[in-house]
Amino acid sequence: MVSLPNFKNDKRPQPTVRNMQSILLEIPEEIASQIKLPPKRAKMMLMEELVLRLYEQGIITSAHGASLLQKDRVSFERFLAQHEIAFHGDPDELESDLINLEQTI
Repeated sequence: MVSLPNFKNDKRPQPTVRNMQSILLEIPEEIASQIKLPPKRAKMMLMEELVLRLYEQGIITSAHGASLLQKDRVSFERFLAQHEIAFHGDPDELESDLINLEQTI
């Protein structure tokens, strides 16, 4: 069996979610061996897919998704767009973002 992910030895900054539970995903060796990617890339790919599905179903927020993938907000929104996942933003917040963007340009 291959266990993914293991954040305990990960030196990168971790999400700041209080009372976060850890989930260990075990993939049978016969399936894991079919993933023709280096282990780090496979781990990242699986995490990206998990975050996409959790976000798409409204289980996690964009802030949590960005944190889990160690992206800033704009990068996470771009990531969602690249995967054709609708952003679940508050219309007022989106309007505010557009105004800020127009002022920046």
